[in-house]
Amino acid sequence: MGQREIWVFAEFSEHEVAPVSFEMLSEARKLAKELKGKTCVCLIGKKDGEIPRSLQKYGAEKIYRIESKNSNEPSIDVYASILQNLIQKFSPFIILFGATPSGSELAPRIAARLKLPCITEVKRIGGERDNLVIGKSCYNEKVYQNYNFHPEKTVVLTVLPGDMNSEEADGPRELEVVNEDIYIERGMTRTKTIKFIKGDPKKIRLEEANLVIAGGKGIGKDMAIIEDLADLLGASIGGSRPLVDDGMIPFERQIGITGKSVTPKLLMACGISGAREFVAGMDKAMLTIAINRDAKAPIFKFANLGIVGDLHEIIPFLIDRIKVLKQKCNREEGNNSPL
Repeated sequence: MGQREIWVFAEFSEHEVAPVSFEMLSEARKLAKELKGKTCVCLIGKKDGEIPRSLQKYGAEKIYRIESKNSNEPSIDVYASILQNLIQKFSPFIILFGATPSGSELAPRIAARLKLPCITEVKRIGGERDNLVIGKSCYNEKVYQNYNFHPEKTVVLTVLPGDMNSEEADGPRELEVVNEDIYIERGMTRTKTIKFIKGDPKKIRLEEANLVIAGGKGIGKDMAIIEDLADLLGASIGGSRPLVDDGMIPFERQIGITGKSVTPKLLMACGISGAREFVAGMDKAMLTIAINRDAKAPIFKFANLGIVGDLHEIIPFLIDRIKVLKQKCNREEGNNSPL
């Protein structure tokens, strides 16, 4: 094998680097330190040579910036061919993908083409230079198992969003950029994107949601109150264990140690006391708003914004205000329309 490089496939969400990419970068940085290797990023399809500074901020030391001038339409087929060529040329030690819809398609395709070991939905990566230990859960997270490798080939892994810490590097690092132009044969693209349809927040996996409204014991039996708010904001619904125990939300919507770890841009905790079991699953949210009538509730220690009061009064007020603001924005957009 070549140099011990840990690669991260950079994924984007709404033109920004997806949070799972930062989680993988943080993990890759730790591994690179243990293995005396380099933290690298595969960046495909960014126009005008743009490299997000955030990648360097989270520890990227080397960027493989790939273009394919003869392929104007990015697709899973194109990405798989590009990465296949790149791995054959540079032989990284490990390549990490997010266990997202696109990452979960890419990783096994590349592994199958190159006959590489592939482990999906990994939770832990560690070990020594010649003894890699990879941990994942199975049987609906009831059992954890470790895989030991003495890698002679690149190891392909997918990482569950929200399961690894996202930490910025200690300081700025020198960044090496490798520009690659990979030729894609005509006819290689077997699929074409016709239209992008945003996923229904009620159906997408909670780990992938940008907005989460979480309910707790304090909502009583009134699920409608958080459902109305979620519908208005286009948010996903989650909750603490009491809601699961009462049959108000399914288990896959539970947040916490025994549930899901989430990393949304906004999480609103409604009627949740803030027990350690719950907080462990949401402490990576970018912005947390808590509503609770108990001013001493532990959740306020973790919230960026706390509202003390009865959520059955506060949430309807918020809903009314948001509706007014939305109507105002729609009117302003209509007035500025050239039509």
